[in-house]
Amino acid sequence: MLLKFWGTRGSIPAPLRPDQVEQKIIAALEAAGREQVNLSNPGAIREFVANLSFNGSTVGGNTACVTIELGDDLIIFDAGSGIRELGDYLMDESNKRAKEFGFARGKGHAYLFFTHTHWDHIQGLLYFKPIHVPGNVFDIHYVHEYVPDVLARQMAPEFFPLPLDQVSASLNFHRLEAGAWIELAGATITNMELKHPGKAYAYRVEADNAIVVVATDSEYKSLDYTNTKKYSNFYANADVLIFDAQFSVRESFVKEDWGHSSALIGADIAREAKVKRLLLFHHDPATTDAEIMRVLQETEEYLGHRKGITEVMVAQEGMEIYLSNPIPASDFYIKDHLEKDIIVISLSGKFGAYATEQFRNHLANSLQTHEANKVILMMGNIGELTIAGIRALVDARKSVTSLALVDVPQNIYLVFELSGTTDFFAIYKDVDAALSALNSNNSE
Repeated sequence: MLLKFWGTRGSIPAPLRPDQVEQKIIAALEAAGREQVNLSNPGAIREFVANLSFNGSTVGGNTACVTIELGDDLIIFDAGSGIRELGDYLMDESNKRAKEFGFARGKGHAYLFFTHTHWDHIQGLLYFKPIHVPGNVFDIHYVHEYVPDVLARQMAPEFFPLPLDQVSASLNFHRLEAGAWIELAGATITNMELKHPGKAYAYRVEADNAIVVVATDSEYKSLDYTNTKKYSNFYANADVLIFDAQFSVRESFVKEDWGHSSALIGADIAREAKVKRLLLFHHDPATTDAEIMRVLQETEEYLGHRKGITEVMVAQEGMEIYLSNPIPASDFYIKDHLEKDIIVISLSGKFGAYATEQFRNHLANSLQTHEANKVILMMGNIGELTIAGIRALVDARKSVTSLALVDVPQNIYLVFELSGTTDFFAIYKDVDAALSALNSNNSE
């Protein structure tokens, strides 16, 4: 899984002013002088510049656009002005990776998800070159029912010379139910409503045994445990949490109901959710690179004395993060036995995407070996359950006469609740209760 940022600002594009560029050049030259960099050596210059961070670089001025690459599949989140840069990259046939996607030749396909339709999340679509190439296909996913209409209205003749229904690429619109999950491109993607004017939706992407959560444009007005628990659960164990940090803490208290948050609030929630990396995102257009760097330093200082420290980073245009967490087979165990003509299967470990094939194969073999079609799954030793695991359980119901779950831990039951699937399964306290139910005349 390759995560890349094409636009990280909020509200409105914020290009660097000439005086800001000048200040960066001066700061870089002063630093080069202090470090006695040999300016006649191109290699030494490149090495120096690569380590300049914010003195020589910038978080960028484009508004929200993030991509995830999964093999040959491309998933795009939001179409702020950053998507124009993405489009230029995808049309560049001299770039080997871009050429493989095929957009310049009309052979490209991508998935585009919208968190919401505020202007800074849709304004770049008009200038996204691949949608103007015949043969390209875009599957557009969204929760707000009005997304297709809003996209069309911003391309009305009063605003843009070409209407949406005359773009050359094929645009396929797919509305998602709030809280639902879908599977595409080898990923499981779920959504959750965020507090923002008009509502915004976070997306949780699970693929390659890694988790990325895109949670931009959200306010966390009530910070007590009860009100933040749903967010911590949705962000739980993410490798990367992309978090709205447009405001300072003070601003988030003063500007209530504006729908944005701060880095320090993100740090608290990320730590509670055991997030590995917190990416500060949706930077205020008026905030300079130096000010954003200070926010990063303050957040690191804030977390510094706490256990289970989450790594904090600033989302910058062009930033790439490769995520891959190979998982040994020993992290998921299955064993079974036959009891009263019912197959009892014990599961333990992490029941996620990498365990689903193992589970399906074991279940098929058990049904054939024991010549039985009723199954009890013992869940007591499951330490983690993902949506991919739930999908495997839902599929398993179709291959048996009866399926029961027993001894479901509270944290695992919570996953069923969050996914809205508790009523999909017969759940019992222990094996004896399940055996009695499945062997009775009222068994499913």
